[in-house]
Amino acid sequence: MSSALQMVAEVEEGGGCDISLHGAPRLDDVTARWLVAYSGVGAACDDMGAALQREGIPADITFFRRPNSDEVKVLINRIRASVRRGFACQIVVNGEPRFDDDSSLWTVRYYASGEHCADAGDVLERQGTELRIAFYRIR
Repeated sequence: MSSALQMVAEVEEGGGCDISLHGAPRLDDVTARWLVAYSGVGAACDDMGAALQREGIPADITFFRRPNSDEVKVLINRIRASVRRGFACQIVVNGEPRFDDDSSLWTVRYYASGEHCADAGDVLERQGTELRIAFYRIR
């Protein structure tokens, strides 16, 4: 974690993005690289995120950007719209998405009603997994 914090400090020197690390680094068993979640606020975050990822390569650290609360809401709505086109199931999000620092996942609770909601829920959850968003159906 201290190496990751040092890399963030070096990258932030250029200005234009405030980077924050989230949760504890996790070791990826497949790549043997440390996974470190971060978020950024500012106009230069895309460029700084790319620089941060480059800095992590020699240290076997993979930085991945997690969406902030506004960005995750947009992603959730895109996923819901995608699922809505394929199924006759109404999906309604319950409350605000919550970020879990321990797992580096956004959690979203939802209601579903209509036809084929079990299948729609499976697709919703599968698409969310790719973006580190965990959907939980309330019954």
